[in-house]
Amino acid sequence: MLSFDENGWLFPDPLKNITHDIDSAEIDDLLKLAKEEDYWSAGIRETVKKRLEKDKDDVRLDWIVEDLMIKNTGGTVISMPFGKDIITFNSNRHFFRGENQQYLKSVPSLRRRQEGKSKYECELIKGIALMRSLQFAKFIWKIDVVPYWEAKLSDINIDALAQHYGFDTCLLDLTNDFRTALFFATCKYDYKTDSYRPLTKKDIEATEDSKYGVIFHSPNWVLDYLNGGSFEWHMRHLNDHREEPYSFYSGELDGMAFQIGYQPLMRCHHQSGYIMPMMNATPLQSDNRFEKIRFLQTEELSNRVYEMMDKGKKIFPYEGIGKALDILHTIQKAVIFSEDDLLYAYDYGVVDKKMFPTIDDLRKAITAFQVDGECVSIQKDEINYPISPSVLQEINAEYNCRNLLDVVGNMIHQYPEQRRYREQRCIDIYGKLI
Repeated sequence: MLSFDENGWLFPDPLKNITHDIDSAEIDDLLKLAKEEDYWSAGIRETVKKRLEKDKDDVRLDWIVEDLMIKNTGGTVISMPFGKDIITFNSNRHFFRGENQQYLKSVPSLRRRQEGKSKYECELIKGIALMRSLQFAKFIWKIDVVPYWEAKLSDINIDALAQHYGFDTCLLDLTNDFRTALFFATCKYDYKTDSYRPLTKKDIEATEDSKYGVIFHSPNWVLDYLNGGSFEWHMRHLNDHREEPYSFYSGELDGMAFQIGYQPLMRCHHQSGYIMPMMNATPLQSDNRFEKIRFLQTEELSNRVYEMMDKGKKIFPYEGIGKALDILHTIQKAVIFSEDDLLYAYDYGVVDKKMFPTIDDLRKAITAFQVDGECVSIQKDEINYPISPSVLQEINAEYNCRNLLDVVGNMIHQYPEQRRYREQRCIDIYGKLI
């Protein structure tokens, strides 16, 4: 019977980096452990809520309660080293990643796109990916809930949203929920419909690797920025005196797991989503901080998990943005960009300044580059992706009917300086406090 040891590992000698084969009974063990994690997380939240009520008149909570809340309880505003304030969802004590077949390398989509390319080409591919992500950000800003969320609740994590809505990034998805990982390990994504379906016999028997599903597991204290996983990073950056946030694309945040927190679009928190930057980090297969778990795929298991997760709706909800799926697909393949897009890629993308000393050098190189046989062009004006008023109205209707306080669990704790920052963002966006 599988269980976590006192350090959170499932198997002896986790650092040996071996693959563990499990059967259906042991998958059931892990599902039971997931329920135990739910109870633990709910208990922590209730404890913190009671302490908050007791200490509500204090300027600051005592450090023990504050630490407990930051690490494990939803509704806390956290300032992250990449320059974003997030609102946390409930934390559990483990990380998982599920994949529906064995892969040679588990790395982010951008890294896969760069595979086998020269350093010069890799820089250009990174720049194009960043410009597409920014165009995605500008497009979703048209949806009422997005600017409203940034004005009233927390920053929009564009990198995380881009990752979860199909754009190439240097981020790898993790989750703190085994059931979510198991779903991704036993079901198949359909790009055209942006949805998942159960595996078929044909899917399973396609190759030797597709006969297996894979789960990667690590205790959260090993990876989590908020729960001990950042100790070495803090020691390395102890003498940093910088005001600028760290970019995911610098490689300086590689290997730590960051909670995405609640976001205005629903997919991230439905999946209990975390992101792990891997600009230069080793693939999961050779990362001994992860236990590797393998199981034989069956149609029965796939259908069982698919139904358990309400045909995917529990973690891959159909939401308003789905009505603009054709526009998202267009942006994912964009080759026409604005000067503003280029500036973002040059600055935030931490472009190799030895290779491209100036933004003009990057412009010349990127406009001489082809993507899937198409030339890239840069123009002065912003690129507009029109959406019909009726479709935008339908999208807004799906989000505007939600009580956002309910979405984030009806509890928000933030410090006065964070509240003042949010009020300033509201003025920046709407010209006044609302």
